[in-house]
Amino acid sequence: MKLRARFMRTSSLLITVCFLLLGCNGSPETGQTDTLGVTSISLTPNPNPTVPLAAVLSLTTEEFTRVISLHFADGDRAWEVDLNEEFSMDHEIPVLGMRPDRSHNITATLRDSAGNEFKAETQIFVTPPLPDAFPVPVIAAHDRDRMEPGVTIFNINGRWDASGRSSPENFSPAIIVDDEGEIIWYYLPGNHRVHDIRRLKNGNLIYEVWPGTDGMVEIDMLGNIHRRWHFTGTAKNPAPDSIAVETDSFHHDFAELPNGNFLLMSSEHRAIEDWYTSETDPNAPRANANVIGDVVVEFTPEGEVINEWSLFDILDPYRIGYNSLREDFWATHYDGVVEGVVHDWTHGNALIYEEEDNSFIMSVPYQDAVIKVSMDTGELVWILGTHENWNEPWSKKLLTPVGDVGWSYKHHAISHTENGTYLLFDNGAARASPYNNKMPLTESYSRAVEYSVDEEAMEVRQLWVYGPEQENFYGRYLGDVDWHPEADTVMVNVGGAETNSDGINAPPGPGTQRWARLMEITHTQPVEKVWEMQLKQDGVGWSIYRADRMPSVYP
Repeated sequence: MKLRARFMRTSSLLITVCFLLLGCNGSPETGQTDTLGVTSISLTPNPNPTVPLAAVLSLTTEEFTRVISLHFADGDRAWEVDLNEEFSMDHEIPVLGMRPDRSHNITATLRDSAGNEFKAETQIFVTPPLPDAFPVPVIAAHDRDRMEPGVTIFNINGRWDASGRSSPENFSPAIIVDDEGEIIWYYLPGNHRVHDIRRLKNGNLIYEVWPGTDGMVEIDMLGNIHRRWHFTGTAKNPAPDSIAVETDSFHHDFAELPNGNFLLMSSEHRAIEDWYTSETDPNAPRANANVIGDVVVEFTPEGEVINEWSLFDILDPYRIGYNSLREDFWATHYDGVVEGVVHDWTHGNALIYEEEDNSFIMSVPYQDAVIKVSMDTGELVWILGTHENWNEPWSKKLLTPVGDVGWSYKHHAISHTENGTYLLFDNGAARASPYNNKMPLTESYSRAVEYSVDEEAMEVRQLWVYGPEQENFYGRYLGDVDWHPEADTVMVNVGGAETNSDGINAPPGPGTQRWARLMEITHTQPVEKVWEMQLKQDGVGWSIYRADRMPSVYP
């Protein structure tokens, strides 16, 4: 018995030494152990075909464990992703961030409740190639050390062939690229176009369906639909499981509020007497008209409308800008709802929420204005924009420029920085108000501009600008500007550039190249470019609505 006890103590000591020095089949540096025991492991393609560059790693262990990281190697590079999985004996892990048409070695690291770690058996996954219709991003500038870390998500707003036709139909995928411009994730539903995709607080993605006849959709990173909403006023074919929201439309932009509700741009129709028939002739006769104006709606995730604010009740319905008489934008929505031609009076395209005073700030491009509205009172707080053609009482809400302030025209994507300032993509279309002469197309330019508003003094200053003085670029439509807090850089999306073979602004049509570019620049003067990605391809036209930098493809 003494001999047996001595033998057991000796064996126990040897086992302990083995774990301390070698980790028992592990590394002496990491102390990893294989005692957790994986009973089954598999790596399978994502069962949802809308996200082909993804897989699902399934693991079963003998005791409760957490998958803490995934290590990837594709032959050209290796990287690791930290995860935040819960303890379980059965794991299903989305595998994301792989480049197309490559073989990937993927190794999971697990940890038990006592802190012991081990690596599971390496799995191999071969990603499919990209479809032929996809763009080939080109990196024109790359300074990784000064870039905002992460990946870039954007939606292709269209693909056009050499004749100017949209081809293929409904081609508008959401795409994520790394800093080298490699596509590492995409979502292609096929039966509708993805518009303005972004990440929710819960880690899922959400987007509006374009051209806006089918609502808004929330998906996870594997493309599985979690929730969707549709508007009741003009919706054509809502999905059976879609949540109804009693409003006319969803369009262009929305915000997730701190209380979990959504703030979203909708629309309404009003018949207006004695309205305009011309943007260029002030003496043209007036006539009754069907006018579409923007409405901002707050609704719960369950679809209940909490409040709404109509621009017909906030702005002057008899003030127009260039494009306010546009007839085509709302034609599909209101077909069968309103008889006759409908005009696009305001065309709101960006919306942000100001928590400190419960207000929203909205880009209203067909008024060449950015406005602030109190959500408590519904009152107009201020107007940032040209002072032309505003009558009282609205003219009293105009911000007074201090110093050198350039007004923005037909702008997109108002956003705020942590410094309390506002960034705007100033498209610069026309750079005039009716009935003044428009700026010629060949002279037109766009800007990324930062404004500071002193609300108490009702003043505005222009703090920073990136435009023709540093680089001449022009996007007649679309566009986006966002500030990056970690690197203090600014992402500029020139989403709708149109140039001829000499690089000069040109109208749509034969011989005109339609293309897009994302530029990350320093928030300094003079500006320095740290990253640029272009979608530019002979015989193919591209555009991008908006783009965002996210820390990771993983939530």
